[in-house]
Amino acid sequence: MYLKRLEVIGFKSFAERVGIDFVSGVTAVVGPNGSGKSNVTDAIRWVLGEQSAKSLRGAKMEDVIFAGSESRKPLNFAEVSLVLDNEDERLPIPYNEVSVTRRVYRSGESEYLLNKQACRLKDITDLFLDSGLGKEAFSIISQGRVDEILNSKPDDRRAIFEEAAGVLKYKKRRKKAEHKLFETDDNLHRVLDILHELDERIEPLQIQASAAKDYLEMKSTLREFDIGVLIHDIESIDEQLQELLQNKQGLDKNEQQQLHEIQRAEVNLSNVKDTLMQLNVSIDLDQQRAVQVGEDYVRLQGDQKLFAEKQKNASEQLAKLKASLQQAIEHKESWQKTLLEKELKHTDAKNKLTVLRQEVKQLENSLNRSTDELNADIEDKKSTYIDLLSQKAAMNNELTSIELQINQQLQSDERMTTKSTVLQSDLDVAKEQLATIEPLLNAVKKELAEQLQDYEATQKNLKHEKAQYEEKRKLLYEGYRELEQLRSRRDTLAELEADFAGFYQGVKAVLKARENNQLSGVHGAVAELIQVDGEYSKAIETALGAATQHIVMDTDQEAKSAIRFLKQKQAGRATFLPMNIMKSRKISRHTIQSAVDHPAFVNTADEIVTFDEKFRTIAEHLLGHIIIAKDLDGATQIAKFVNYRYRVVTVDGDVVNAGGSMTGGGANKQQSTVFNRKAELETLEDKLKMINEAVQKAEKIVAEWESKSISSAGLLEVQRDHGEQLRKKELELEEQYRTFKSNISMTQQSLSIYGSEQQDATSRHSELVLKQEGLKATLIQLNEQITNVDLEVTKLNELKLQSESARDELMNELANKRESSAQAAGKFESIQISTEETRGHFEKAAQEVAHLRREIDFVTNGELPNDMTVEDFQAKIATQLVEKQNLETLIKNNVEKRATLQGQLDTETEQLKELQRVHRNLVEAQTATKVKIGKFEVQRENSVEQLMQNYELTFEAAQLEPALEVDLETARRKVGLLSQSIKELGDVNVSAIEEYETVAERHEFLSTQRTDLLEAKDTLHEAIREMDVEMTHRFGTTFKQIRAHFQEVFKELFGGGKADLVLLDPDNLLESGIEIVAQPPGKKLQNLALLSGGERAFTAIALLFAILKTRPVPFCILDEVEAALDEANVARYSQYLKKFSEETQFIVITHKKVTMEGADVLYGITMQEQGVSKLVSVKLEQETMS
Repeated sequence: MYLKRLEVIGFKSFAERVGIDFVSGVTAVVGPNGSGKSNVTDAIRWVLGEQSAKSLRGAKMEDVIFAGSESRKPLNFAEVSLVLDNEDERLPIPYNEVSVTRRVYRSGESEYLLNKQACRLKDITDLFLDSGLGKEAFSIISQGRVDEILNSKPDDRRAIFEEAAGVLKYKKRRKKAEHKLFETDDNLHRVLDILHELDERIEPLQIQASAAKDYLEMKSTLREFDIGVLIHDIESIDEQLQELLQNKQGLDKNEQQQLHEIQRAEVNLSNVKDTLMQLNVSIDLDQQRAVQVGEDYVRLQGDQKLFAEKQKNASEQLAKLKASLQQAIEHKESWQKTLLEKELKHTDAKNKLTVLRQEVKQLENSLNRSTDELNADIEDKKSTYIDLLSQKAAMNNELTSIELQINQQLQSDERMTTKSTVLQSDLDVAKEQLATIEPLLNAVKKELAEQLQDYEATQKNLKHEKAQYEEKRKLLYEGYRELEQLRSRRDTLAELEADFAGFYQGVKAVLKARENNQLSGVHGAVAELIQVDGEYSKAIETALGAATQHIVMDTDQEAKSAIRFLKQKQAGRATFLPMNIMKSRKISRHTIQSAVDHPAFVNTADEIVTFDEKFRTIAEHLLGHIIIAKDLDGATQIAKFVNYRYRVVTVDGDVVNAGGSMTGGGANKQQSTVFNRKAELETLEDKLKMINEAVQKAEKIVAEWESKSISSAGLLEVQRDHGEQLRKKELELEEQYRTFKSNISMTQQSLSIYGSEQQDATSRHSELVLKQEGLKATLIQLNEQITNVDLEVTKLNELKLQSESARDELMNELANKRESSAQAAGKFESIQISTEETRGHFEKAAQEVAHLRREIDFVTNGELPNDMTVEDFQAKIATQLVEKQNLETLIKNNVEKRATLQGQLDTETEQLKELQRVHRNLVEAQTATKVKIGKFEVQRENSVEQLMQNYELTFEAAQLEPALEVDLETARRKVGLLSQSIKELGDVNVSAIEEYETVAERHEFLSTQRTDLLEAKDTLHEAIREMDVEMTHRFGTTFKQIRAHFQEVFKELFGGGKADLVLLDPDNLLESGIEIVAQPPGKKLQNLALLSGGERAFTAIALLFAILKTRPVPFCILDEVEAALDEANVARYSQYLKKFSEETQFIVITHKKVTMEGADVLYGITMQEQGVSKLVSVKLEQETMS
């Protein structure tokens, strides 16, 4: 065996993964100080299980993780793997190559792997124990270890000799044996204490048990008589109840019949009421219909007479009406002509009256003025006349200007009309172009929107497909991981199953002997023969306890043979279950009948497991007396039902023991046990198959999603290119559309401006025309005013010149005018009255004409309704008459029927009242019977409850009890006496009987245990003595060999002199210290402390080589052990090292050139990057050959 390879990452200065391949011979590791050479030694020591951070030159274990540098971040973990060649099977493991890996995280967690399988530190320590490769072995000599060996105390120095002698494993076993001996002593002391305590309890318990037995005997007798009395009382009550129930049944039947009669009567009464109500409604409707038919009949008769009269005189009447109409029309036209003439006269008279009244007023004004006033009026009128002439001239000028403006406006309108026509033509052209381009643009936009929608849909689909692909791929990888974990778990369990791991030593030895055909009749351990559903595995495992590893045998003779086999092989102990003598301990169904109905009851333990039918007795022996319950509360109640005589185990593994004690609690999740390992293996196989199929399906699904995403990506690219082309086309069309739109807008704006100007021009033209017309009208008025003013001035001048006689003439003229005015007023009033009368005559004539025209129309078109003939008219009258008579007859019949129904209603009401009275009597009788029944039921229930509470018996179970052998009264007397006697006993500890038996049984058991412990103590003392003899022999032999080799090697290395190893206490080889004495050439024999540093180091090296000759190790690591030697000694050291490398592989860390020259492979450790170690290698053997 030798060291093949070391792989390091994150350990101290090794930031990156570094692999060092070792060869047989000498491998040298060199490098400047601080480059990380010694970290190689620390890495090997660490991976072999070193737990002391101080030994690794650190303060805590996290210090071995790369802490970072100026250019690198710290790592979160450190990992070292050591690969060993094990073809010679020096390590007790069936592999040609052994890989040991240790990993630590900055969080403090650590892992150990053996051939890439998780394991414990103990597994690695045990693997290298006594192989010379342990962390405490002499195979690794790090810096300062030489001085530590030489400077250590003699007692501490013997550890390296013990490792070489191979006695460390015996020392560990001895410590374990001593620990077991200590535990045995401790257990023995506890057993003795318990026995002392039990001795004090047995006598009082015996007295209590005697009293309890008397109590139970009286209780049993009382039970017999009391149950008999209670049964008699219950049976008597049952007889009375039966009679009452029969009476009640008859009453119930009569009450139901009476109730049905009432319901039937109520239905009949309700039907009569409904019929009567419907009949009343029908009579009311028929009467209303009869009235309506009578009215229609009378009206038809009148219409018939009228139509006949009109038919008779129709021609004469029509001629008269037409003549009257002609006269009326002429009369109307005459009155209309007269009305028009009178209205003209009325208007003329009104105008003449107005003129006369104005003349009268003027004459009055003229007569009322003085001369001065006339002069003033004349001047005033002249001024007015001049003003009016000025206004007239201004108006003429303004009128001329307006006419000029109107002409100019007309010319401007013509120009704007022409321009608007041109603009409208341009607008029409632009609109046609816009109408042409707009559908194209809309089509492109629609296509672009659809393309964008398709693109977004494809993009969304691609995103979904990628997400699905990543999700499915992630799930697939998780499936790979889970599959690998399950496979690893399955393989581990299979190995454990094959090796019977988890079984006790003795059980394992027997099972292996069965496999090797060394023993016969071995069926297997209970755990192998019983299968249980996962839901109850915890309960069954708890119920069986250590019995899971009991071994089922055919016969007791074969069991004895197996025991002898274990004794001969010293292979441990085991419990055997011979099938020929084992008896069932199954609880009878009658015993647990009360517990079966409890909701928490599951079954007895043997009923929920499966096994080969030939092992039924074994299963019933182990599990038949154990009850399985759903929970702890239910378990305690079930235990009470069975008087705490049997163990009750819950599904969760809690236990109510026989006697009432309880065991339970929680623990961390356990690894697979021997009990459920096979079931777990089968489950794992099924799960592996299922997951493997799922993984294959998942691979197909992932491939499908990947194909879909690639296809969608290609489609997305095509859609993107097409979308870009559509976008360019859309931009071009939008530019054209905006241009046309802008042209249209500008043209429309120009047209709007011209339209507004035309509207303004039209408005101004209208205003000018109106103003022109207004001016012309005003000018006419001014001319009239000027003429009037001129006449008034003339009159005023004439008035001024007139004499008094002229004034008199005016007075006469005024009187004449006033008379004419009065006459004209009277005439106007007369004409007005006449006109109003004429208008009335005209309106009346018009009404007469309209009336006559309607009469003529009626006479001309006077036919029957709906084109009916006279015969139809007569038939309808006859029908109305028949309907009227039928309705009268129907009403009469319904009135008679209503009277009959009213009588029936009264009779039905009386019958219902009588039925209700009888029903009330029956209900009262039912109530009285129910009260009696309830009273007897309470008495019965109390008796039944008394049976259950006192004796835990149902009435049915109590009937199975033996009948009373005495009469009822005697039994009642005995019940009273026994109850009193039990009461006088006071408190009785019934459990004292069982407790006494338990304590007595436990006392006997502990006495046996005391004997067994004493025997075990003697056995352990004997084992310790045997190990001491073995260790003494091994250590003494090895010490002599090392001593002889040390003397030889010392002479060879020093070139003379002598050295020796001395036991300080030769009579106590197991604890004696070892002293080293040396005498280099030319010096006296002296203690190591008096030698020089180089001599001390060389002496220690000689000791190491002596140990290696005595107990060769596969490899040895030397970390600058020759640092204190001079060149001559280094040369001898190097030569001896080369010589010794034929048997042992050496890894040397050195600064010495001579040592380097003697190496087969040279590795250089450098720090090209600050704080980070790098590796450089050279194979000197090849270089030399080349």
